[in-house]
This record gives sequence, C-alpha cells and structure tokens, in this order.
Amino acid sequence: MVEKEDLVMTVHAQDEANDDGISRIEIAEAISRGPKVPENEHFMTVYRDFTVVYERMPDNRYKIITVHLGRPRNWKGK
Repeated sequence: MVEKEDLVMTVHAQDEANDDGISRIEIAEAISRGPKVPENEHFMTVYRDFTVVYERMPDNRYKIITVHLGRPRNWKGK
C-alpha cells in the first residue's frame, strides 16, 4: 500500500490538491486502490470523485503530476 510519505508532489499538484481539498492520504489511497491506466509515460487513476496523474520513480516513490476533481473526458471506467 502506498503511504503519504511515498508521494513527491510537484508544485502544480500541491496547488491543485489544496484548491480542491484533496489530502495526501486520499491521493495515496487513489494510487493503491484505483485503476492504473497508462497515459504515455505516466499513469492515471480515477478514484472516488478525483483524478490523479503520476509516474513511478526508480526509488519506488510516486511523482504526482496533477490532481483534480472530476473524471477526464471520455473516461471508460476501467
């Protein structure tokens, strides 16, 4: 299971998470429990009512690219 200490958040991701009221614990849950859909060199997951785009780092941590409320357009619910 991913822990909040395993997350490395970009400034953009921190700003978006703070604006939308999404905690690091919720982001860690999304990565652990949500579907992992490949998007080029990143992964995307939709969990509850928000979307997380991230990539796995070589040291087994996760770089969070962006976080936002809602689902992406044309989401198929994988």
